[in-house]
Amino acid sequence: MKKGQVHVTETILVVFIVLIILIIGVVGYYRFSFEKNKSLEGELSERAATIMLAKAVNLDELACGDGDCVDAGKFLPFRRVLGEDLGRFRSIFGRKKIVFRQIYPVLDGSVLEVECDTANYIQMDYPNNCGKWTVYEFNPDNEYGSKISTIVSLYYPEFDRYVVGRLEIDHYDTIRK
Repeated sequence: MKKGQVHVTETILVVFIVLIILIIGVVGYYRFSFEKNKSLEGELSERAATIMLAKAVNLDELACGDGDCVDAGKFLPFRRVLGEDLGRFRSIFGRKKIVFRQIYPVLDGSVLEVECDTANYIQMDYPNNCGKWTVYEFNPDNEYGSKISTIVSLYYPEFDRYVVGRLEIDHYDTIRK
């Protein structure tokens, strides 16, 4: 009778240890899988933002006639149109912030972060009185995002002048269905 109890106790102990090892393996697998999916989500979000770089530069509302540059003269009208048709542009851009900056010729340090608006546009020293144009911004949850950027050619049709600029996109998107 004691020998039978010892075998049952050994069997229960072995089954218990095997169950603990299985549980640890399953938890480890799901934890690893969750981290991998999280990094894949960030990578896909960054790829979507990279695609958005090309889409923003080639958008008819912003592109030059030949398509190789961005027309700075269209930024202010684009913001007006954006206010009238925000739903359409939210479906195109999503939760992002799109900013164009002039980087060469180098501006005074005091105007680098000055937002170009109608008041700056009508001044005599435009475009040297402001350094950036925020053409789109939608971040309702006030999240932190990642930034990607590319060099673009900015065209000032008022002066028939090209300058070097940078297109920056802060993307706050996560993969959602």
